[in-house]
This record gives sequence, C-alpha cells and structure tokens, in this order.
Amino acid sequence: MKTWIKVTLLVGLFFASFILFVFMTFPYEVLKESLSAEISQSTGYTVRIGKLSSNFPVGLHASNIKVDSPQSTTTLTLSSLDVDVSLLPLFIGKVGADVTLTSGTGIIELGGNLGIFDLINGITVPNRVTFFAKDFPLDQAVSFGLAIAANGPDANPMVAPLISAIGFTGNLNGKMDFKLDGKNPTLSTGSAAFNLTKAQLKLSHPSLGLPDQDLVKADIAAKVEAGSMVFDPKSGFVSDELELLTEGKIVLKPDLFASMMDMKIVFKLDKTMKEKFGFIIDAVTGNSTNEGQLTMQVRGPVGQPAVTTF
Repeated sequence: MKTWIKVTLLVGLFFASFILFVFMTFPYEVLKESLSAEISQSTGYTVRIGKLSSNFPVGLHASNIKVDSPQSTTTLTLSSLDVDVSLLPLFIGKVGADVTLTSGTGIIELGGNLGIFDLINGITVPNRVTFFAKDFPLDQAVSFGLAIAANGPDANPMVAPLISAIGFTGNLNGKMDFKLDGKNPTLSTGSAAFNLTKAQLKLSHPSLGLPDQDLVKADIAAKVEAGSMVFDPKSGFVSDELELLTEGKIVLKPDLFASMMDMKIVFKLDKTMKEKFGFIIDAVTGNSTNEGQLTMQVRGPVGQPAVTTF
C-alpha cells in the first residue's frame, strides 16, 4: 500500500476516533442546564429538558421537553426534539439542517438549506424549505397560545376570560416543499397542502354557552409558481355553524415584507353562532342584512396591507 494512502487512512481514523471520543465524553448534562437557562432568560418562558444527548454524526437529541408560559398558567410538552446538521450539502456549497418534533404518536419534520456563498453575500433566504406532519396533536400548542393571549400584558380584561374558555383538539397532517430563489423570487417553485383531522373547536364552556364545532373541513393548500404564491380557492375551515374561506395570491418580492397581497377572506356565522354574534358582523360591515357574513379584502404589501370589509 502506498505511503500517502496509509497516511490518509491514519488521519481519517484519528479524526473519526476523536469525534467519537467527543460524542462519548461531552458533558451533555451541563449543556442541557445551560441551554435551558439561556432560552428561559432570553424568551421569558421556563424551559425544562428531561434529557439531552448526541445524534450521530452531528446533532442533538432532547426528550421530555416542557415549556411553561410566563404566567405559568399552561405547559407545552414535547416528547422529543432532534436537530441534525446535514454534512452532504457541504460538498455542494450549502449548509443544511433538519429538525424533528414528536408529541405522542405525532411527528413534524422540518428541513432546510442555505447556500454558503449566498450567506457571504448577505442573502438569508433559504434555497429550500421542507415540512412534513403526520397526526401531530395541536391541542397543547393551541391552548398554550390562547393562554398567552388571555394572560399577556396587553390582554383586554373583558375579552381574556372568553379566550381562556376556548379549547381545541385536532391533528395536523400535510407537507410542504418550497425551492426559493432569494435573488429572483419569480424563479421560486413549490407547493403546500395541510389539513386537520379529528378537529373540534370547543366552545361549550358555561361562560360561552355555545355548541362545540366539529370541523368537517379544515384544509389549506397553496402553490408557488411564476413568482406568486397562489392559494387554492377551496382552502378554508367549515363546521356546522362557522365558515372561514380564503383565496387569492401573494406576488413575491426580494424583500418578503414588500411582497404584494391580494387576498379575500370570507367569515360566516350560522344558527346559534349567528344569533349570538351576528350583531358584531353587522356593526363591522355597517349592514344589518349581511346574514352573518363578513368579507375582508386584503391588498398591499405584506408588511402593511390595507383591509377593506363589506
């Protein structure tokens, strides 16, 4: 065997042994406490990690993660969180990472990569973003968000109790795959399609006095083509007494906040929901014959769109 081959093999073996040694002896318990403290201090949420370990070849695995809201009124729990840095994209000048979340039997996988030379040139738009969800329960996440809205410093004391009384159950399914071009958004392509299964909006709390709403339809779909993100006109949420439908497009710009929106959102109440809250829609639209329907036209830049209601 040639000398240079022996040297290459020995160097490779040394680095492999060194990486394995670091993975085996790294003080993950210290890192776990440091990460928890740093995230808690910077966000205001109390973060607890049950266990932190390595993912081979380059990554971290965290299990039994709990996040408490600042008011400690609710807790968000994740079974596990995996973060992996992809090595293969480095050979083609890209930095890639994958994140996996699990909660019960549900899973979310998020991936993305950035061009190294794009980063050097100040372009931070990822080249590709992927998302996959299967039976991921949203119950805790929605409850967590509602609790923050109801107990935050800017919460309206008249509305907060009503927000706290709302509940939700449902599982997220779907996938997304976008190939983005930060220099010329018109070259971006991709699609997304999501739906909720076993979804129910819980409104039967005594303070609300409304029937729970089983969502018979809960779908969102969109495509990116010819420089625009176009929403499927069949996208929306429908229950026995509530409808929220949307359609339109967003014309992409290099500055995402300057992207131009042209969207229509239709919100409609029926039966008990209409009897109790139809007057609010009448007040907003200035028309008492709208039959519990509110239509919003949203146009203008994403950062500051103009909203017209009728």
